[in-house]
Amino acid sequence: MATAALMASDAPEPIGRAEEPNRLNLIQLRAVLTPAVGLVDQAAEVAGEEPNLRTFSRAVRDARELYFSDSYKSVAAQLPGLLRDASLAVAYYDSGDEHRQALMARAEALRLAGTYLTQVRQYDIAYAALSGAIADAKQSGDMLAAGSGVGGMCWLLVRQGRLDEAERIAAESMDAVEPKITGAEPDHYAVWGGLAMEAAAAAARNNRPDEAKEYRKAARVAAIAVGTAHRNLSRHWSVFGPVTAALKALEDSMVIGDARAVVRKADEEEALSPRAWKRLGRPSTNDGNRFTLDVARAHTRNGDLSAAMDELTRVRDAAPSGSGTRTRPPRPCRRS
Repeated sequence: MATAALMASDAPEPIGRAEEPNRLNLIQLRAVLTPAVGLVDQAAEVAGEEPNLRTFSRAVRDARELYFSDSYKSVAAQLPGLLRDASLAVAYYDSGDEHRQALMARAEALRLAGTYLTQVRQYDIAYAALSGAIADAKQSGDMLAAGSGVGGMCWLLVRQGRLDEAERIAAESMDAVEPKITGAEPDHYAVWGGLAMEAAAAAARNNRPDEAKEYRKAARVAAIAVGTAHRNLSRHWSVFGPVTAALKALEDSMVIGDARAVVRKADEEEALSPRAWKRLGRPSTNDGNRFTLDVARAHTRNGDLSAAMDELTRVRDAAPSGSGTRTRPPRPCRRS
């Protein structure tokens, strides 16, 4: 039976006062993403002068760097202004190449907002942001950017327990952006492979192991085509390659509770060896740290607390608490 079938609808538990600060802290961002609707149409805000798309794109890039350095308060403070400026640019440039560029700039700002809001578990407005990011990217004609936005939507749906939907949209989007057998750019393989990993993650959590294995095979095919770690954080939020595909495949064993398999694969998988990380390129900081935490959790379940502490020390060294930086993924090493 699929896991999703066990998640019956029920009345939610009352929300306590602990939720109030989040509601108030995000009030400006909520106003931008979910504006008030009444019977009288509100006059559209008009840009006072021609927007500078290059300056705006740089501002979004800087905010994205803040997100990746865990400076969430700074990201939250900047997002309302960025989203308003993006909408003004789309309205100002109502046609032509500038309109397409403005749509992509707003798509990137909305993707940032949706990813941040998913991270802080504000799922309803995260959905508003991510659906807007996908729509803008599609309208601009950039299907790869739209596909990477679907990856963000899948993460949100998995966090909400909507596993059937996450797998379905990832699989359908894979079909929509499937690269040619030969001649595709690394970005194309990375987006397609990233969607395969999202579909696998949903299927594994939904008690569909056979389907998850098929998606993992597709991700490996894309990773082999890329060859080494391909980075495109600016447009596709992606670090994808053979190491990333191997890390994510190992995650499935952790999901089903097979701690012994996690430790064995971490030690035996060639793509997870120090030599492979040097030859094929490191994964993203988030993926590298998640991998180390999974191995630490597996050691704990196996009763090897000393090995678990070694793994946790690596994460602490890579992302010390309170530093606000995650400059590198943990050092790969053979686990014995």
